[in-house]
Amino acid sequence: MTTANDPIKSIQSRIDELEQTISDRGEQIKARTRQLKEDLQEELSPVEMLRRHPLEATGVSFVTGIVAGRVIRSLFSPKRQPAAVETTQARPQTFQANQPSPIAVAAGAIGAELLHTAKDLAITWLKSQVESKKRKG
Repeated sequence: MTTANDPIKSIQSRIDELEQTISDRGEQIKARTRQLKEDLQEELSPVEMLRRHPLEATGVSFVTGIVAGRVIRSLFSPKRQPAAVETTQARPQTFQANQPSPIAVAAGAIGAELLHTAKDLAITWLKSQVESKKRKG
């Protein structure tokens, strides 16, 4: 009777080995997937992108600020009407200061802030370049 059970035991032991192998491989795949996810998140993080491409990031933010300022200014600036020529009656000259609209003031403040940010990014990048050259030399 022991000879009849031997093939069944060997098959069962082989099944157990295969289940263990599958389980181990599954854990390896999960670990690799987690590592790949972490590597991708680190590689594509905004901080890492700024660190690797500081000049490009500064240029993009500068151009974006200029374009955004012009778009905002064109959307919210008062429309200018052509001056009508009055020949019958002359109006007295009065000086009225053109008061900028609150939106124009805000757009100017945003533009100034973007320029300050670009300047700060450039200075930070220069400092890091100088420090890295000091460490190498």
